[in-house]
Amino acid sequence: MRIGAPALMLVAGAVVLAQGKKSNEQELARYYEKWLNEDVVYVITDEERAVFEKLSTTDEKDNFIEQFWRRRDPDPRTQLNEFKEEHYRRIAYANATFGSGMPGWKSDRGRIYIMFGEPAEIERHSGGGSYTRKTYEGGGRTATYPFEVWRYRSIPGVGQDVEIEFVDRSWTGEYRMAANSWEKDLLLNVPDEGLTTAERLGYLKKVYRPGLHPGNLNDPMYQAKSGMRSKDAPFESMLRYYALQRPPEIKQKELQELVDTRISYTTLPFSSVVHYLWLSPEAALAPITLEIANSSLSYRTMAGFRKARVGLYGRVVSLTGALVTEFEDRIASEYPDAQFEAGQKQKSLYQKTIALKPGRYKLDLVVRDLNSGNVGIETRSINIPNLDNDKMVAGPVMLAKMVEPLRSFPDIPQTFVIGDVRVVPSVTQRFKPADEMGVYLQIYHPALNADTSQPAISVEYSIAENGKVVSQVSDLAGSSIEYFSTERLVLVRKLKLDGLSKGSYKLTVKVSDPKTGRSTSSDVSFEIVPVS
Repeated sequence: MRIGAPALMLVAGAVVLAQGKKSNEQELARYYEKWLNEDVVYVITDEERAVFEKLSTTDEKDNFIEQFWRRRDPDPRTQLNEFKEEHYRRIAYANATFGSGMPGWKSDRGRIYIMFGEPAEIERHSGGGSYTRKTYEGGGRTATYPFEVWRYRSIPGVGQDVEIEFVDRSWTGEYRMAANSWEKDLLLNVPDEGLTTAERLGYLKKVYRPGLHPGNLNDPMYQAKSGMRSKDAPFESMLRYYALQRPPEIKQKELQELVDTRISYTTLPFSSVVHYLWLSPEAALAPITLEIANSSLSYRTMAGFRKARVGLYGRVVSLTGALVTEFEDRIASEYPDAQFEAGQKQKSLYQKTIALKPGRYKLDLVVRDLNSGNVGIETRSINIPNLDNDKMVAGPVMLAKMVEPLRSFPDIPQTFVIGDVRVVPSVTQRFKPADEMGVYLQIYHPALNADTSQPAISVEYSIAENGKVVSQVSDLAGSSIEYFSTERLVLVRKLKLDGLSKGSYKLTVKVSDPKTGRSTSSDVSFEIVPVS
């Protein structure tokens, strides 16, 4: 068959049009990807991100972006959206000012600047070196890494008189947000160097600083001797840290669902566990931990590595069905080809910590293998009771694969860190007889000795099978106490399980005040499984 010239021209034109359409689609995909994960990554809420990622058409996405900026417009009567203009000005300033081997918007200083704007005051120590501590930092002279202190008079949702420290521990210009004021101390782990005033006078010992010795950071006597401010205590710092991760508050928080989705799935098995930690009678942190067997995932070979990617979606609703919060994330697992077989026997862990008020909730979790398309769904309840201010109360027992106090300040992710303790929960709560079972527990409103300001408690760990105690450990000296204040105790313990046979057990932790006769307890079930 012979094709004439006009027909050839039509075919060529169709090819050009198809190529142009594909190129335009790719350009749009890059635009939406950049908008979501660069332009608004710090100011978009989890709920908004979840809705946007469900959208499938260009019109839907463009309409969403328009509504996104409109919700934040401080004066909709004017043609200029002041919030949008200021937001992009901040991104440009961050890129021009805070870059150090990475774009400035990706840095910690860039993130805080984009989210909260220009601080009221910046204290710069760009060269590090000799430094005289302020009174509330303990006084005395030391040497520091380069650091900056940003002060904001007020940040909605975070608090008043907010101080944020950034420390350049690599001396490369990459300043990272510090968890507390000790991170900038170059001599922190050097014995008898860089002492505070109280340490130099013999009132305190350097090993009792946070991160170097368990407990005592919020001991009222320690605070009085060191001059520390209450807002610098570990749990205050942790609360502030999480508050600084959230997008800035917006005027209108309601969202209209633009797309309804239906999920069909084969199966991707996973396990989850939820704990809670009261921050105050009105607020609690709820760490949600997931565990997925690597053998259930599909891996692709890429440049000598085997890589698996899992998408995660979570939603918390009240018992009335009202949406409380949504979140999405990505879980990655990868191994060099030579280690892949061993990696298949391991499990991938992920943790998301959310803030909730006391109450009852429903949690929906969806995981999707992005390589195979397999999906797993789980629904569970979350019950956070009210905190009784008038008596000593035990929180839930958290059983852990690993529980270790942080003795220094390495560059570690905040995942699996509670205060100054690294806690990796056991999701399935199954252990082998050779394992050491980690125990983490908080006691609220503990009794303190009026004369010494020390905890006046004893702790008893009992393991029972079918109601019969088979193992018991007593701690009368308080060696389990990792941290204490007038508000809470943190108990950390490792229990040996040798001698226990296969079966189901219950651990009960009882805390007693011998002087007042007050006591409280908390228990949790676990299993002993045979060595495979």
